[in-house]
Amino acid sequence: MTYMWALYAREVKRFQKLWMDTVFSPIVSTVLYLSVFGIVAGGQMVGDVNYLLFIYTGLLAMNMVNSSFSNPTFALIIAKNTGSIMDLQLVPVQPWGIGIAYALAAVTRAFITIVIAVLFTGWFIPGLSLEHPLLLLLGMVLTGLEFGMLGVVFGMWSKGFESLTFMTTFIMQPMIFLAGVFYPIATLPAPWDTVSMFNPLHHNINLLRFAVTGYSDGNPWLSLAVVTVLGLMLFAGMHVSTARKIRSL
Repeated sequence: MTYMWALYAREVKRFQKLWMDTVFSPIVSTVLYLSVFGIVAGGQMVGDVNYLLFIYTGLLAMNMVNSSFSNPTFALIIAKNTGSIMDLQLVPVQPWGIGIAYALAAVTRAFITIVIAVLFTGWFIPGLSLEHPLLLLLGMVLTGLEFGMLGVVFGMWSKGFESLTFMTTFIMQPMIFLAGVFYPIATLPAPWDTVSMFNPLHHNINLLRFAVTGYSDGNPWLSLAVVTVLGLMLFAGMHVSTARKIRSL
């Protein structure tokens, strides 16, 4: 366990050296989104929730997903390019422990990003409060671990940054925009409303939005169950992927 936490600490120090890219870049994009939507749709309501608060919680969830996924992916691709990934063969840690160290570092980065984003932008969001703080904490941890482990799996199998660009542009971004970040799922025409309900990202966003605002596009406890099950599946996939790729280095 000591070596696993040492690997975690190394990854935290790595992204701490790149504050402008890892932390402040998502905050700038959040401010730009809020500025545009605040001008276009300010004052509108989604149920009992102000629309600006609705998209704000969606943007925070989106940043949580992106930060958690990109951190281990970048770290592992860079390690492959520099050859330092060979060090993982020497670490006396089980493959799942290596993956969890990277995933926990991703969660840490995501938490720091969200906290700073709320400090910088939350003061002008109307009606911002915490309806279910414990559920929010649980949802953030599960979401961070889920996409952190997905980032580990992708980073282990990816051959370069071209693969990461393809993943973020053609898979992650469409899933995010069909997850209900900017609109209620019920407003989508058929069959996209049904497709969105089967989008795993929708359940992460729905869970975090419900924890903050009390508004939900569906059953939040179903979303919690989906996020938990997907996290367990990704844990198993991460362990297998890490074990195979480390042996083949």
